[in-house]
Amino acid sequence: MRPQVVLDKASGDIWPKSFKLAAQKTSTKLSPVLEVLGTGESQIAVLSCHCSFLAAVTHGENASNRLYVINLIERRFYLLKRIVEPCTALAFHPYQEHTLFLATASCKVYSINVDDGTVTVMEGHKIPVEGIQSGARSPVVMTYNAKEVLLWSWPSLTLSSRLLHDDRVAVVWAGHVWQRNELVVSFITGSVLIWLSHKQNIQVHIEPPMGIDFDFKAFALSRGGEWLVGGGKSHLLVTYSLVSRCVSQVIQLPASCCDVFQPIFLPPIHPKFSQVLAVLNSTGVLSIIDFTNATKLKTVKSHRYNIDSVSESEDGNFLAVNFRNSTTKIYPVRAFFPEDPKAISVAQLAKDEVAFRIVEKREKEYHKEEDRRQKKKEKHKELQELLDKNKWYQILQEFTGYPGKYRNLIWVSILDLPRNYSVFSSLLDKGIHVAFEGLQELLHLSDGSLLKTLQGTLSCLAHWAPFLASVEYLPEFVFPFVKVFHSNPLLCFEVTITIIMNWCRLWFEFWPEPGVTLLNVIEQIICDTDSLFLAHLMKLKVTAEDYAWSVLTSAFSKVLSNSDWFVLWDHILSNPPSFLPCVAAAFTLKSRKTLLTCADANEVRMYYNQESWISVKAVLDKAYMLHNSISEACLPKKRFGVFTPIPPGGLPLFNIGPRDARDEEKENIEGKLRDLNLEVQFSKQSTTGNPLPNMAHLQQQEDMVYLVGQKELQKQEEECLDSIVNLRKRHLASTLPKKS
Repeated sequence: MRPQVVLDKASGDIWPKSFKLAAQKTSTKLSPVLEVLGTGESQIAVLSCHCSFLAAVTHGENASNRLYVINLIERRFYLLKRIVEPCTALAFHPYQEHTLFLATASCKVYSINVDDGTVTVMEGHKIPVEGIQSGARSPVVMTYNAKEVLLWSWPSLTLSSRLLHDDRVAVVWAGHVWQRNELVVSFITGSVLIWLSHKQNIQVHIEPPMGIDFDFKAFALSRGGEWLVGGGKSHLLVTYSLVSRCVSQVIQLPASCCDVFQPIFLPPIHPKFSQVLAVLNSTGVLSIIDFTNATKLKTVKSHRYNIDSVSESEDGNFLAVNFRNSTTKIYPVRAFFPEDPKAISVAQLAKDEVAFRIVEKREKEYHKEEDRRQKKKEKHKELQELLDKNKWYQILQEFTGYPGKYRNLIWVSILDLPRNYSVFSSLLDKGIHVAFEGLQELLHLSDGSLLKTLQGTLSCLAHWAPFLASVEYLPEFVFPFVKVFHSNPLLCFEVTITIIMNWCRLWFEFWPEPGVTLLNVIEQIICDTDSLFLAHLMKLKVTAEDYAWSVLTSAFSKVLSNSDWFVLWDHILSNPPSFLPCVAAAFTLKSRKTLLTCADANEVRMYYNQESWISVKAVLDKAYMLHNSISEACLPKKRFGVFTPIPPGGLPLFNIGPRDARDEEKENIEGKLRDLNLEVQFSKQSTTGNPLPNMAHLQQQEDMVYLVGQKELQKQEEECLDSIVNLRKRHLASTLPKKS
């Protein structure tokens, strides 16, 4: 008697106890090595990757759905979960065999650990999930139904994105081809869409063959990722070449295969049959087909009960066949091949009643294929030229800001983000950092998804660089960028890391004193440009921490509207890191008239905590002028470094953390800050030896210097505007067609 499992109690053993599945791997007879008998009306079975587990859901009376797990190594079974809703999809993850995905009619997907029963809930679908796909080397898990295709990061199982497609056409199958890092979605019409997973805005469309009009019901992907076969309510089987991006051939199934209900590619374990396909039709008959030569090898069917579904183990050793009488039989895959492959030829197997006939075979001629490849290469080159940073910078200078529709793409291109999915997932797996657990009470955000993305981004930053957990202004600085990329948490994380490592290098020196070196540079820029204005601010007991540090730590979001903020950061991200302190200094210099009316330091601080009416174009013009004209001694550009992107496949070392300042360094810096307002007053005395003038005369002299400086500044601005107009005229002249 064959080994059996009867699911009639909470736990039990496989009978007989001496059962060993591994000993049956070389079997060539078409007989099951194990039978699983359920007590419900129907059953869904699936094998794990290494054949250690078999999962089955029984649907009993009174809606009592039970999830059983059979441990084939320990030769026992146990009831893992009782499920309220019916099961709609079931799949083991091929990389971690103890992880089971189960979808229910409640639109939820559960990730269940079959060892200890722990559950992770994956929510996001609006209608029940019909399929779950994951690959051994894939960084994503795909869940889909007729209307939706969702991508979940593995192993964190956080919702990363939704594939945008025409939801008026039902989705039949979706999967990740990890060999080429592509996402493939097949539709009921026979159309196939391919996305490059790291560039989800690029799609490749494969149309079904002309003249074929039927509803496709099932698709299967070959193990190497080269072929996709699809069929439905027809005797035809369509083969798509995912490499050539076209329909390869259309095959007519034999008379016994009136339609295609479920196709599965078997592993190439036989030297003579490299591509073997198992096709289950709606009548419950399983046909084993040599896909290369279009011949049938074997047939599996029962005279009493039809086959409901088929599941293949990831290692390719076994096939679980689920019958309608709540019985699952496990067959060794080798049993579906000829008994003696050396003696039996393919011609002997091709019988008239089961022979295939190729209806249509579409092959590209060599020169056409070469033309297609050349066009693809030229298009790729054109795209790379379009994404060149220098060309983006020309557009920025011409039109002040980047087009809002493409701004996210442009920023990602400028920052050269690598999209390190695996690194980001490992940081997400560490959970919410203790420093940001109470973020909701602190920020009072009404948008739950935005709060979750912000909390996850901050936690990943703190796990990457533990020092950042102690930076109190980090949420305020990161929040504007999270709002831009909140739909993609990976980009949120990589954008903030890139900005911190390049534009914030001097922020953390001499901790806990904030940005002493950076503030010193900004104050020196203002002093060299308008020393009398700086002296006025210092009379009000206003320091650079009051006016510069405030706008920097908020990423200028407090003082600018949304549209102006985007334009400002277009320019900051397109320029070297040394441009940022010039922007901060330019904003203060352009606010001169308003700040001169402030009576005390509190009014100055109030000005820097509300939206300003200063033109962002004027600020940027001033910033460019400062960046180009300020001396190297005042703005040590080497100190700010050059832009360095995140390395592919890893993260940069956080080497810009705090360093202890020596006492003499602190005293030197503080002395410079104290004496800034005295430099102007002592300048003439040091050369003439005259005594200090009285305060009235000093004020009059200050006003005269300001008027002269204002005229000089207006002259410089007029010259700058004239230069821009001339540049614009030359640009327009170069773009006009030449007269013949």
